Amino acid sequence: MPNYKKLFKRGGDLLLLGILTLTVGCGDSPHPATEYKTLRVERQDYTTNRRFMARIESQQRVNVRPVIDGILKKICVREGAQVKKGQPLFIIDQAPYIAAVDAAKAQVATAQAVLATAQLNLEGKEQLYAKQMVGEFDLRRSRSAQEEAAAQLESAQAELATALTNLNYTTICSPVDGSISMSEFFEGELVGPSIDRLVTIAANGHIYAYTSLSDKLLSDLLKEYGCHSTDELISRLPEVTLITTWGEELPQKGRIDAISGETDISTGTVLVRASFENATQLFHNGGNGYIDLPTLKHGVFVIPQDAIARVQDKYFTYRVIEGKAVSTEVKATPSSDGLSYIVTGGLSDGETIIAENIGMVSEGTIVVPTEKEP
Repeated sequence: MPNYKKLFKRGGDLLLLGILTLTVGCGDSPHPATEYKTLRVERQDYTTNRRFMARIESQQRVNVRPVIDGILKKICVREGAQVKKGQPLFIIDQAPYIAAVDAAKAQVATAQAVLATAQLNLEGKEQLYAKQMVGEFDLRRSRSAQEEAAAQLESAQAELATALTNLNYTTICSPVDGSISMSEFFEGELVGPSIDRLVTIAANGHIYAYTSLSDKLLSDLLKEYGCHSTDELISRLPEVTLITTWGEELPQKGRIDAISGETDISTGTVLVRASFENATQLFHNGGNGYIDLPTLKHGVFVIPQDAIARVQDKYFTYRVIEGKAVSTEVKATPSSDGLSYIVTGGLSDGETIIAENIGMVSEGTIVVPTEKEP
């Protein structure tokens, strides 16, 4: 027969053990110790780059238009070619303008003959008037005829000059050294002053890069460099770098040389221009790129991205205090290298932070450093 007293006692002991286990499990258990790479932070001066999208324009670019109407007779250059100042680009049909020149020359010759006749008549009248053989009225009439003939000659000569000028305009030459754009016109088409342009000539040896700054950023730059005006800021800003959209840098550095004095009401930004020598022709008129503006930050902390967590518009890191992780809000901005953050507030010199995987860290985690880096 089973001993119920012993069974009851043993069951009570098991029940008590279960209750104790449950009680411990529901209480505050210590965080398990976890190994993390840590970082001891120190203030430093750090140069970061602000990058701005830029529109490229040649310093000198000219839209070439015909001055006169006519049929495009000949295209003298290949599209996209390098051209020199004065080099013929297009020839408009010259036949009607040559005819106009010949007609103007004939008018000049006729006017010269009329003037010569009027001059001889005037001289004869003057001689007769001196001998009192003609009256003053006849003399004046001869003088008026001579003056009229001289005026007609001047008019004919002016028409000849205009005809020669128009004939000269039939050959359209490049006004500058540069690179020629593509053209939408072909030989045999009618062209004239009303068209937008035949081609554009861009001198790409020196270029401008245009970008826009917000009013706040411009104000921040004025404060950073201790300036009271944009002219003063331009003189103090460092050299800038121009970068292609695929990441290639222009070898020559440039400078910001102009800041607009007004804000665009539609965008709330200020137009800024940087100037560059473009000897390698890496950039062309109408292209795009990036301007990198280096900025020296004094007394900041530079920590890796893995050490920062962003929650909405706030940044957090974990300091290690007495071996435990303590969440700390910091004032941080992403660095231009894409690998780190620049921290300007929330940390102190010599503090240790967790430098990796902080998304897996919770408040109070016991931290076992695997590596401490300065």
